[in-house]
Amino acid sequence: MCKQGPKPPDKGMLPAASMALKHATELQNRGFSRLVFELEDEATGLDFDVATVLEDGTPHYGYQLKDVSTIDAIKGAAKKAAKQLQSGTATQKVALLDVHQSIGGFNAKMLKEVEFHAKRANATFHLRFEDGSITVPPNGSVYP
Repeated sequence: MCKQGPKPPDKGMLPAASMALKHATELQNRGFSRLVFELEDEATGLDFDVATVLEDGTPHYGYQLKDVSTIDAIKGAAKKAAKQLQSGTATQKVALLDVHQSIGGFNAKMLKEVEFHAKRANATFHLRFEDGSITVPPNGSVYP
């Protein structure tokens, strides 16, 4: 007998799982093999989708991954990622937002919004568009 998933299907889970696996593969290709998925601690508020960990198991780079359908949805995704990263104890906290539109529609007002949330979470926000990317702050570290 085959176990069925939740009903109705959670359409948000497939992109999240796919993003986590792709990002973990990218980290492995860069030489990082100590990875964990879904690192959470309700007591501290820790919430990473993927993290590289040090030999003692403490988070080194902690990632929140967001699948963003439109540029208008960046604001909400950035706010949610910042909240999830705020309590993280990693050396470096990173929000990766995959935006399914052209970078041409990204404006100064939206940049200010992302800058606010990056500063609030003390994190780097890396927005990947169909035709380019932006890192906030510009010198923020995305990979170990």
